[in-house]
Amino acid sequence: MVLSELAARLNCAEYKNWVKAGHCLLLLRSCLQGFVGREVLSFHRGLLAAAPGLGPRAVCRGGSRCSPRARQVIKCRNEIMHSSEMKVSSTWLRDFQMKIQNFLNEFKNIPEIVAVYSRIEQLLTSDWAVHIPEEDQRDGCECEMGTYLSEGQVNEIEMQLLKEKLQEIYLQAEEQEVLPEELSNRLEVVKEFLRNNEDLRNGLTEDMQKLDSLCLHQKLDSQEPGRQTPDRKA
Repeated sequence: MVLSELAARLNCAEYKNWVKAGHCLLLLRSCLQGFVGREVLSFHRGLLAAAPGLGPRAVCRGGSRCSPRARQVIKCRNEIMHSSEMKVSSTWLRDFQMKIQNFLNEFKNIPEIVAVYSRIEQLLTSDWAVHIPEEDQRDGCECEMGTYLSEGQVNEIEMQLLKEKLQEIYLQAEEQEVLPEELSNRLEVVKEFLRNNEDLRNGLTEDMQKLDSLCLHQKLDSQEPGRQTPDRKA
């Protein structure tokens, strides 16, 4: 890993905020998936016990509702994934922390979610400092709740978040949810970022090739005689 590149990235407070917020959301998603999965299974079992005539292949139909607090978290997630420069301000991060806290207050009786929030709270209120043994120094300054990570740990978090971002771009391209020009601009920003950060670029080669292939295929399709580019989806 190129330590100078990592140090340069973490010297940018807005980028570090972006990574921290994204990592928090990935932790939250992982925890909620287990909880929601158990709740859905329990609900279906109770439903079948109360009405056995439905059978295991019965389909539930109806609209879904999302609480205002959940919508706020979803909005934050979209802002992070769609951030062209992969940066957020400290003010945004503080507001994000409040929204996460308000959302998780709805799950105070779920031990694993409470435990994850403790990790999230510590992460958001501490400085991310990276210990570099070779240089006997730490990137960032130690604070009262300092959290020191190895360069490998930070790199793993960055890779996970960037893969998530590339997957988001891929799905939008596949579903044609954004205009080709907007998609091209987003992709170029990521490419420029990776050109300047070899340690991350090497681990995302396959993801970038997959995305480039899809974009090229769509571009060739749009150039076929008599073929029109589909309108942007609402």
